[in-house]
Amino acid sequence: MQTAHLQRIKYFFIIFVIFLASSCSTPLQELIYLNGIETGLTYTSGPKPEEYRIRPNDQLFIQVISDDPLNAAFLNLINTQGSMGSMGSSANSLELITYLVDEEGSIAYPELGEIKVEGKTVGEVRDLIQLEVDRYLEAASVFVKLVNRNITVLGEVKQPGQKLMVKNQLTIFEALGTAGDITDYGNRQNVKLIRELPEGKHIETMDLTDPQLIFSPYYYILPHDIVYVEHETKVYGAKNLSYAAPISITASVISIGLLILNLFNK
Repeated sequence: MQTAHLQRIKYFFIIFVIFLASSCSTPLQELIYLNGIETGLTYTSGPKPEEYRIRPNDQLFIQVISDDPLNAAFLNLINTQGSMGSMGSSANSLELITYLVDEEGSIAYPELGEIKVEGKTVGEVRDLIQLEVDRYLEAASVFVKLVNRNITVLGEVKQPGQKLMVKNQLTIFEALGTAGDITDYGNRQNVKLIRELPEGKHIETMDLTDPQLIFSPYYYILPHDIVYVEHETKVYGAKNLSYAAPISITASVISIGLLILNLFNK
């Protein structure tokens, strides 16, 4: 009778250890980006998002370029010579060489007056200003660039914060790469994207492990998008444990279990 009771304890202990070990791990299919996607193939591009449209509080760098810089000087905030080199100096200097879009969606341009730019693409703003410049100068070109092309990456990433877009469109993976990738505690199957649209804020959920993600219109990130990576588990205190903690806990449980079994054997 005692032997049968001891056997039941052993079985219970073994099941408990297996359960504990499995609870400390995450299935690979929940971790691998684009899990199961076929390699060696060329996939057609999915739908790309609309080109970014100017909104209030955007900063625009606008430069009029002419064969004779002195002729275009009255249309530029700074001297044309060397202006591009000074763009990356600091945030304060950027304010001096850029046009801030006001709450009405307009910029105040020297000699040209107020120009409505809200809702237009960078290319459309360039064409609009080019028409005005052509009234003053011949053979002059207008250069327009959106300066504050930032995205925000928050949640379970290694380096959360606001990141500068190095190109007009980033993929979701490139965006996460600027933040050092998702941590071991991040939920790769429920990443939220918040995007400002003319009609309001749109929130989309993305599964980074789904191969179909490459065909999603939200595969590409636009300026001012917010990417939020949720926690994988509700046990937030687990974030404070070291990587070796689950192994130590398991070893401790096994030691205690073996001690209990030795007591029953005596």
